[in-house]
Amino acid sequence: MRGHRPQNPLGLTLQWPSPNRTHRQERDVRATRQSAQSDRRCMWTHVIYSCCEVSPGKKLKEDSPMMERHEHLSEVDRTRQAVPVDIAIQDQQPLITQWNLVCNWAGSARKNESTLHQLSPYIGKIKSSMAASLVSQFTTEGDLVYDPFSGSGTVALEGWAAGRRVIANDLSPYAALLTRAKLFPYRSLGNALRDLERDSVEAKELRGDVDLRKVPQWVRQFFHHETLRDIVAWTDVLRRRRRWFLLACLLGILHHQRPGFLSFPSSHTVPYLRVKKFPSLRFPELYEYRSLHDRLEAKVRRAFRRMPELDFSASRACFSQDAGALVPYERVDAIITSPPYMRLLDYGRDNRLRLWFLGTRDWRSLDRIITPGENKFLELMRRCFTKWKTVLKPYHCCVLVVGDAYSRTVGGNLPQAVSRIATEEIGGYSQVLEYTETIPKERRVRRGIIGSASETVVVLRNTPNSTGSRRAVS
Repeated sequence: MRGHRPQNPLGLTLQWPSPNRTHRQERDVRATRQSAQSDRRCMWTHVIYSCCEVSPGKKLKEDSPMMERHEHLSEVDRTRQAVPVDIAIQDQQPLITQWNLVCNWAGSARKNESTLHQLSPYIGKIKSSMAASLVSQFTTEGDLVYDPFSGSGTVALEGWAAGRRVIANDLSPYAALLTRAKLFPYRSLGNALRDLERDSVEAKELRGDVDLRKVPQWVRQFFHHETLRDIVAWTDVLRRRRRWFLLACLLGILHHQRPGFLSFPSSHTVPYLRVKKFPSLRFPELYEYRSLHDRLEAKVRRAFRRMPELDFSASRACFSQDAGALVPYERVDAIITSPPYMRLLDYGRDNRLRLWFLGTRDWRSLDRIITPGENKFLELMRRCFTKWKTVLKPYHCCVLVVGDAYSRTVGGNLPQAVSRIATEEIGGYSQVLEYTETIPKERRVRRGIIGSASETVVVLRNTPNSTGSRRAVS
């Protein structure tokens, strides 16, 4: 069966073992290629072939429509696909091995990623370089990518930047705002600054009417009263005028101890005052009035520092609905997402200050929905996998990035529990691979405290009329 090749519905190139080579020659070629690729960082090899239907005996023709799609790939995708890959064939199917997945998540991507990723902090977000790799390896240019738990919009932005069409969704108002801001930014810095100046006129008029007595004490304690008056006026104007990009930038400078931020000394990602480290008697300048307009303008300018090349004519959509009930307007080529981590992170509590300015007054009630406990999380995944069977195209992939935790309900870790729900309970899915990597300390919000210490990438294939038997990954 070594001469047989699978169908190639995604039009990617792949180096298959030659039927004319001996076993020893094949081993030597494979070792040479492994050595040549060992220096490549964060390179996912083309496991996408295991996500495609295989038709034994049908060869891939160079003049087929599938091969023609390769000519329309972006330069990034074309470069990644130039890497030769050996995949052994077993039982007429490509066999995925651990070696086929080589990705280094250590280190920071902040210096190289688009500054659109840095509009405002978000706990537990997927690393941008990892999102870019997943998009590149599991989709081709023009494909429709769906992220039902979009969070800060990392996958959505990387998909759009790579020439994909994008549908994103998140039930959290803060997450949905960040995703909209990244999918619908201004075309130029000049346009953003013009709207900023227009909105400042109305904000100045409204600030005198702001009644701070209506602001709860836990919010007031973070700001100088005149700064708070500015923030309330500005957020009201930006929300009514649907300036999602400017509003995301404002929330990005809402709290920190640095001069470019608006609050009293506090942490950046999660709102906690740092009065013990920065007492007002020793640091009185940190408790003075901080003007909003100039700080917001500086933030907007920083956001445009590294803008990717974006096709504003490409199809993008963002929703804020229940992921287990949402049905996109057409079937998608890939689902790439990171579901909530079963109470390891509290998306309501940890974003409570920003949520208040977005109109969410009761963050605790929201937290019970967007940060589900174990049983509710597993039930959510059951509903999602059931719905995704009709959303995801046949033989295409659902790629999940799941935080590792122990599930008492199913008696195993969370990634295994999620995979079992798809392949055994719901059915119609087969597991392609599972890969776990430790989360570096610099990426963890609460270092040394409770939280997920590792992440697992689970790749599932939508296999119609399949009971979803799992495949082992060596």
